[in-house]
Amino acid sequence: MRRSLSVPLAIAAAIACLAIGPATIAQTKLTTLRVATIPTDIGAEIYYARDLGLFQKAGFDVEITPIQSGSAITAAVVSNAVDIGYSNLVSLSVAHEKGINFTVLGLANMHAPRAVTAGILVVARSSPIRSAKDLAGKTVAVNALGSLPELGIRAWMERNGADPSQVKFVEFPFSALREAVTSGRVDAGALEATNSQGIDTPGSDVRRLANVYDAIAPRFTPSAWFATTDWVTAHPADAKAFTAILYQTAKWANANHEASAAILANYVNKSAPEIQTATRVEYATSTTTDYIQPVIDLAAHYGQLKAAFPAASLLGTPPAGR
Repeated sequence: MRRSLSVPLAIAAAIACLAIGPATIAQTKLTTLRVATIPTDIGAEIYYARDLGLFQKAGFDVEITPIQSGSAITAAVVSNAVDIGYSNLVSLSVAHEKGINFTVLGLANMHAPRAVTAGILVVARSSPIRSAKDLAGKTVAVNALGSLPELGIRAWMERNGADPSQVKFVEFPFSALREAVTSGRVDAGALEATNSQGIDTPGSDVRRLANVYDAIAPRFTPSAWFATTDWVTAHPADAKAFTAILYQTAKWANANHEASAAILANYVNKSAPEIQTATRVEYATSTTTDYIQPVIDLAAHYGQLKAAFPAASLLGTPPAGR
């Protein structure tokens, strides 16, 4: 009983302690902020911030739209279906090269070897696949074609002496990837943390083949929160407030895994204990181009971009005071 009460109490304490100072608004009509995210741990900051009341304190009524891939979210932002989105930096880089003006408002989930939460390549427990070369002629599932998971797999295969052109890549949403592997519909798949719980235990239905993001860089940011540059220019105060809330939430989430799991369980098809058994995401708490550039360089290497460009180009004109 004491433990069952601890999570609600932790969330209540966080709500009491997390204040956003001058941005806090009381007696005024809330501004609607339309945000799209991938509904997993990697894109969960928006859920935490809303449930902790941070957006409401800042004067926002946040409408969250779950979308399964960064490329689809990018299209939603371009079409003005949402104001702010979560997407992988490959999609944002490709859009930038095409002349679509986006501004990165803040960085999202981190890749770090000690806490791998995405780019987790798995095969069925009984699969004969043991190495990169064994993937030749096989079908591998990723959440979106041309996305960072696919490019990470290609980089890992090359690093291990295999030819990634011999692999057939197909799309499955993150929520369906593990079942696609275990059912034999595909030979391997790239999971993220929420759907990778228990994979290193003897009774798991899948087996970890590689952490493919390690082949990209020791530490980088796969994804970011962004808006069109036109929206940022028209809403500088809102953009600044969003960034402040984002990084405040990141610091809270990094330090409060039990409470954040309780929140996330309300938005994904997983219980809080299941989420807790997976490696939890480390979120970026500041914006640095050093975490962005490896993704741009990777996208250029595999032809997603015609050429690499400086990561600072994605930051656009930062909101006033940032």
